[in-house]
Amino acid sequence: MTGTAAPPARGGTTVLAVWTRRPLHPTSLTRREGARFAVLTGRVQREQWLIARHALRTLLGVLGLPTDTTGYAFPHRRLSLSHVGGAAVAAGLAVPDEDVAGVGVDLETVREAPAATARFFLDDRERCWLDTVAESARAAEHVRLWTVKEALYKADPDNRHTVLRDYTTDDPAAASGPARRRPPHGAVFGYTAARFGDARLAVAASAHRSPIAPVRTAPVPSVTFDDVAHRISATLSVPVDSLTPETQLRDLAADSFLLVEMAVDLQEEFDALFTQADLREVTTLGQLAGLVGARP
Repeated sequence: MTGTAAPPARGGTTVLAVWTRRPLHPTSLTRREGARFAVLTGRVQREQWLIARHALRTLLGVLGLPTDTTGYAFPHRRLSLSHVGGAAVAAGLAVPDEDVAGVGVDLETVREAPAATARFFLDDRERCWLDTVAESARAAEHVRLWTVKEALYKADPDNRHTVLRDYTTDDPAAASGPARRRPPHGAVFGYTAARFGDARLAVAASAHRSPIAPVRTAPVPSVTFDDVAHRISATLSVPVDSLTPETQLRDLAADSFLLVEMAVDLQEEFDALFTQADLREVTTLGQLAGLVGARP
């Protein structure tokens, strides 16, 4: 999936997001990833870690960054990661932006939450607004605001000593807009929140200098790297296990006509649209997957 989020006031900044429910196969882990995986205990914890690493590794491939996931620590100026209930989403700036200090993403399933928990992450103004929401919609709004606060927290590079209530939205009813960190820090953020299947998804970014404008979002397709890899495997008759985000297209289709045929097939299969000029900028399978996910 791809979308746009958290543009600085001077212009727009594209944030790409990858969602998946599929775990990495343990045999595909790097030595350092394998060492971290080995110390995890419990089937659910291990599977969730592999799903999250799959989302992050795929995003790194699309962004053209080194894909050993142990090389990144959060909060990160360009990347963020969230996982819940057998799913994970990784988000990151498509290109570095000097005005963005950090990116945050959070994914949560909509569920009933005890009303008393609101005091842990909402300020008095936000709680008063939540009390005015119709009973039938209150649980969903409760979760939406939770994801917003989590995304704001993750987007703050100086969050070591903060709690969720330290971040406040200008308008708690708004699906997207500006937010701030309480004085004396006064950091400024932009965020967006949206439904994503049976879950809520929020993305935020913090600004270095100029305030961040309200976040713009666009509908996004649920196309994963695995979907693209399986289609290419069938089209070119190559083992799907050999396809990774780092796979060079020239190694798959040395003949330019075959590359064009493959691109046309992907566009038809996934109802995507990209130009030959776009294709000329692509060198890896991960980048091609990004084009397939970027609907007009």
